[in-house]
Amino acid sequence: MKSPLKRSQDQEKKLADRYDGTVNPGSGNGWIHKNDVRSDRFSFEAKTTEKRSYSLKLDDLLKAEKNALISGREMVFAVELGGRNWMVVSQELFDTLLDT
Repeated sequence: MKSPLKRSQDQEKKLADRYDGTVNPGSGNGWIHKNDVRSDRFSFEAKTTEKRSYSLKLDDLLKAEKNALISGREMVFAVELGGRNWMVVSQELFDTLLDT
């Protein structure tokens, strides 16, 4: 069984590889680059759990959105549950994605 840190690092690397981005080292404790992964367009906040549920909080979404906007990117909140990533985005972003 992988440790929570290893699962988190694996999730971040997979997101970075899939979306042509980079992992932000020390994203949780640094001040330069917040959120976990960034690509040209998106800033990903990544969470992973082996549990069957994850408690998503408004404060977490707003913080991730603020960090993404500061870097000139759009926020994606990726939650890994059951071995799959579930992407949470605002309705405004979802609407723009439908228009492209």
